[in-house]
Amino acid sequence: MFKQVYLYDGTPYLAFKNEEGEYQYPEEAWTEVVPPEGIYSPFYFNGNEWVGATKEEYEESLPEKEPDSPSSNDFLNTQLLSNDLEHNSKIEGLQQDIANLTAQLLELQGGMSDVHNS
Repeated sequence: MFKQVYLYDGTPYLAFKNEEGEYQYPEEAWTEVVPPEGIYSPFYFNGNEWVGATKEEYEESLPEKEPDSPSSNDFLNTQLLSNDLEHNSKIEGLQQDIANLTAQLLELQGGMSDVHNS
């Protein structure tokens, strides 16, 4: 059997019973008072209650978030998409050229009189 206690820095500790049935508590200062829900780091037990930072103090202690820089994969994906768009544009141009040449060939062979309006 065991009992959960907390070191004064908030670290949980499981105290197990020894052969005599007594709990083996940590050597450091500890308490059975559970740290309250929503307490902000850094926090500690002052002997009577848990003392923690305010939300604002906690947020100020966080490191500044650096702006996201594109990864090499992001750059490669962007380059591939750009190439794809360029190639699609060239393909559309070639398809139009083929259609125009086909129309001219049919006109020369007398196959159709008004190819562009059909």
